[in-house]
Parts: sequence; structure tokens; C-alpha cells
Amino acid sequence: MKFRSATLVGTVAAGVLLLSACGAGGTRHGDPGAVVTDGALNITVPADPGNLSPHSTVATTTRQVIAFGYDSLVTMDDNGKPKPWLAETWDASATEVTFTLRNGITCADGSPLTAQTVADNYTWIADPAHGSPILGLFVPMGLTATADDGARTVTLTSPTPNPFLTEMTGQAFIACSPVLNNPNDFSGAFDGTGMYALTDVKPGASYTLTRRSDYTWGPDGTTSETAGLPKTVTINVVTDNTTRANLLLSGDTNSATVIGPDAERVEASGIASIPMTASSTQMYFNHDPSRITADPAVRLALVQGTNTQEIADILVGGQGSPTQSFQVGAPKICPLDDLYTSIPEFDADKAMKTLDTAGWTVGSDGTRTKDGKALTVKILYRSGTESAAAFEYLASQWKKIGVDVSLRAADTAVINGMLFSGEEGDWDIVDWAVGAPFPTLFVPFFSGTTVTNFARIDNPDYDNHVSAAMDKLGISGCSEWQDAERSIVANADVLPIGWADTSTYTDKFTARMSFQIEPWSIRQTD
Repeated sequence: MKFRSATLVGTVAAGVLLLSACGAGGTRHGDPGAVVTDGALNITVPADPGNLSPHSTVATTTRQVIAFGYDSLVTMDDNGKPKPWLAETWDASATEVTFTLRNGITCADGSPLTAQTVADNYTWIADPAHGSPILGLFVPMGLTATADDGARTVTLTSPTPNPFLTEMTGQAFIACSPVLNNPNDFSGAFDGTGMYALTDVKPGASYTLTRRSDYTWGPDGTTSETAGLPKTVTINVVTDNTTRANLLLSGDTNSATVIGPDAERVEASGIASIPMTASSTQMYFNHDPSRITADPAVRLALVQGTNTQEIADILVGGQGSPTQSFQVGAPKICPLDDLYTSIPEFDADKAMKTLDTAGWTVGSDGTRTKDGKALTVKILYRSGTESAAAFEYLASQWKKIGVDVSLRAADTAVINGMLFSGEEGDWDIVDWAVGAPFPTLFVPFFSGTTVTNFARIDNPDYDNHVSAAMDKLGISGCSEWQDAERSIVANADVLPIGWADTSTYTDKFTARMSFQIEPWSIRQTD
């Protein structure tokens, strides 16, 4: 079965792709007060998570909820190195990694987690028929998995070298067998080894989690009895940036991501934060042959006709900055600091000349046509006040170069379902964002034939650089990874719309942040 997940941002705070929130690593931040025992924690997220089946999504908001109920084989330390979680040790090369599981791990129903069940997770993801967006992301195409229950070992073998095989495969969520057998039954329920049970679900409003009493296998020796872990966690959905800020200031939530001028108000209050710089958004051009944006000249002209600084400022209250890299989080591996220099420069006159040269002529109504077809593009963007203003402004600017624009807003969960269903969506440009600390994580979004390449990008230059980088271990391939990243924007496949300073505020608790706040690391204070 392919996932048609109701679940990946109207503003940057709405949690872009997995990848969009933040990267591995992080530092503890927060109020150093006395530790609270069995407290209640409130977390506010900017979008409904939608489908909670763990192999159905790479959306940041969804992963935040899922992380309370599902663990991974490893987590990452502050230096970007894997450290034990469900796996206590591992032995790895660029094509194979063998994980040895801890003893005594149990699923939510008390049944033991076996090595075979872990292997079955990877086999399930690796089957293209299931349409999991994890395939090609954390799990390489063609990966095979074997298990030895007696030795508690799981061996994962990739047909091609991957310089970060342990780091990537080790961070996939591990589900218990019922989830693999009937994933649709767990779109609003948990069955994993995580520390929390999902005890109440109000879609679009709130998700309540309650701590298990028998959890003993967390990183750094974390158990159910570790001081400071909340007894209950309530995750509330609040889409409005200003409302999230007000909830923080009134003490009605312990955590939220806030951007722009509202963030300045929260910052001034002294509430601690986990700082981050991420993309305000990115525009993905649909390369499907049936779409008008399959034409390279059209894509180039649209990029040339976009003042990314102005759009970013609208999205984040005048605080946008040039995009340095697709990579976000810390520590980054092979990051650029000047990706914006590879984007075709903003110049409306050049945009018009590009279209003229390509045979798009201006009609009496100001809209260009070619071979009887009007130059009309459909933009799908994430609902939100700032997003609506930004894309209405963009439409007005593109109209000046002869482009007719049709705008459609939709909830993040709806867009996520459209992009990762494997079906063609009725859009030419989508407002989305992908960010990650490892360059390998971008490959399935920018190439290949899995559902993760939702824009159907086919960039030979990118593919060649990736191929060269994959033959090198670790940072020795950095120059190739950087050239690959540049080729995506130079070819007008994706247009990053500036960076924004974002912060996840943490009132009266400390935590580590990787792809999301790590539940095992939460310590409440008074």
C-alpha cells in the first residue's frame, strides 16, 4: 500500500521537512531551576501532524509527535557522531552496518522488540510498493536487512556506498510488528518502543501523551524514573505565529517556534530558546513533462523575475537574509555559506528577454503565449497570513513580465499528502522547504524516481556530483556535495527564498534538539 498521508510550513515556523526544522546535534538550553517530578508539559506546534504512522512522513511537525512513541537505533551527539539508543554497538563500512540491540527493549504492549522486527522495518521501507518517503532518505534504495535474534543483531547492506550509512539508517524510527502489518491502523495511534503512549487525539487541535512506567533503554541512561521527565505532554496545534508568541508570554505553553517581530517580544521576556537559522521557504518547480515549468526557459525567467529578499522579508517581518545553504541544524557536514551567489540574479528585464528568446510573446491582455498556450502558472502555498501576502506580491511581480498566476492555499498536511502520494498534483510551483545537516539527505528530494522527489527533478549535473561524492568517505567528498547543491539552484530547479532566524522557545524545561525536540532529553524545571 502507498501512503496517502494527511500529513510536511505558511511560514517558516510551520515546520518544513524533516529536514526543515533542524539538524542533528544541539545544546541544552533553558531555565536552570529545580527539577520537576512528574510534571505536565505543553508544546505548541504550527501545523497538524496528520498521519502518525512512522514510515509515512518526513514532516518536522509529524516527526515531533511520532518521536514520543517511537525510538531509533542511534541518536546524534553534539559533534554529529552517532551514539547508542536501541542499538548498544555497531560495526560499519560504507556499504554495510551491523547493529547490536540492547537487551530488554519492549513494545508498547509489553512484547519484546526482536532483531527480526527491526530488520522488518527496513525491509518494509525498502519496498517501493509501500511508497514510503523514508526510502532514499534514511534508507538507501535497494537496501537489504537480515537479523539474528539470538545475537540481537541487525545487518543492513546497501548496494552502493554511502559515506553516512550509520548516521542515516540509524535515525529511522522503529515500529513494532502490528504497525508494519497494518500501517493505516496507526495513523492516529502508536505501537513502538518510545517512552510515551498516545492517550488522547483531537485532530487539528491537540495530542496528549502519557509516560510509560517501564522504559529503561534511553540514551545516556535515561529511564522512566529519570528526574525531570514530564508525566504528561500535550501538543497543541496553533497555526498563527502571533498567537504562539502570546501563549508563551502568558505561560500557557512551554514551547513554540516563533519568527519575525513576534520573536523579538518573546526574546525580550527572557524565555530561553534553541536558536536556529532556516529557510523562510523554497519554491519547487514541477518538472513533470505535462507542466509548463518543465520548460527550462520558463523556470529561469521566473527565478530572474523573483526578488527573493522582498519575499523573504514579507514572510518573516523584514528579517530575511540571503540563503547560505540548503543545510540547516548543527553540526552541518560540507555546508556552503554563499549558495545565493549561484542563484540566477534578479533582473526583470533579463526575465522578459529570456521569455522573448524562448518564443513566449506578449498578448493584448499582457499575458504571454506560445503555440496557442498561455503562460499561466499554478502556485500551491501553505496557508498563513504572511504566506498569502508574499505570494500575492510575487504574482503581481510576475504579471509584469507577462506571467499569469493562479494561487491556491492549503494546509500543510494537505500539501504533504499531495506531494508524497506518488500521484501527480495540479501545481507548477509549490511552497515547501527541505533542510538537513547531511548532504546525502537531499539526494532523494533532488533526484531519482521515488515519491520523495515530488518535483520530479532530473538534473544530470547534480547526479554526477552526487555520484562522485558517494565514492568518498565523510568530508573528503565535500567539494562535490557543494557543487551538487549549487547546481540545483543554478538550473532553476529549486529557488530558496532567503533565510530566517527562527527559535524554538523552551520555558521551564531543557532539551536537546535534533530533527525535533528529543523527548528522552526533556527535563522540566520550576
